[in-house]
Amino acid sequence: MAAKVALVEGGVATTGTIAVISGYGQLSSFRPEAILPDSWAIKPARGSQGDGILLAVSRKGDHWAKGSGKIITRDEVQNHVRRIVDGQFSGDAASDDAALIEPLIRADPTFASLVDDGLPDIRVICRGTSPLMAMARFPTNESDGKANLHQGGIGAGVDLASGVIFRAKQGKKVITHHPDTGRRLIGFRIPHWKKVMEIASLSGPAVGLGYCGVDIVHDINEGPMVIEVNAHPGIEIQNTTMQGLRGKMIEAGEVF
Repeated sequence: MAAKVALVEGGVATTGTIAVISGYGQLSSFRPEAILPDSWAIKPARGSQGDGILLAVSRKGDHWAKGSGKIITRDEVQNHVRRIVDGQFSGDAASDDAALIEPLIRADPTFASLVDDGLPDIRVICRGTSPLMAMARFPTNESDGKANLHQGGIGAGVDLASGVIFRAKQGKKVITHHPDTGRRLIGFRIPHWKKVMEIASLSGPAVGLGYCGVDIVHDINEGPMVIEVNAHPGIEIQNTTMQGLRGKMIEAGEVF
């Protein structure tokens, strides 16, 4: 929550928050049917590699449905939130965690047309206010609709100047088209690229980080929005783009 407040104060568009479940007292009084809207995202505050993210796209009576149509029951939601609070998905070995409940982003149709299900996003590595490298991340059926490379998602290198995808890979396999939709990835121009670069460059300073990975999604109504700022982003982006991070830092004058 503190990071979101800092982003808003820094003039950075970011996603909203429905609730934060951060302890067992809040957990005991958590009633999904009373709090959750028709569509939502639940994720751990200290999560890593996409673990612990649960998404619902619609409501089905007292339950909800994933993008695949699979039903999520009220008890499943409560158990999932309990596992998050217990720290089962924490990426930093913490003994406990907090569950962030947010409105589900409705993807920009131009961007979303490349995938079968789920929400594509952009990861931008920044040093200070300088974007250094960028990649798009696309969900697949294998990744269960999550844009996470470790679960079968696609990483695609994006040219910083133009916003055009120049290389893509799924796992160790270099690809040119999305495996589920057949849509061509290479040569695709990311929508609203100037805005993506602008909010990426503002995000690190807004939350007090000199080096970070900024994750950005395209909402159909709000445009590019920051969903997360990572203090320790993974370096898989180097394998995706076939570019070295140190070289990019030198180019930007950001190696001291």
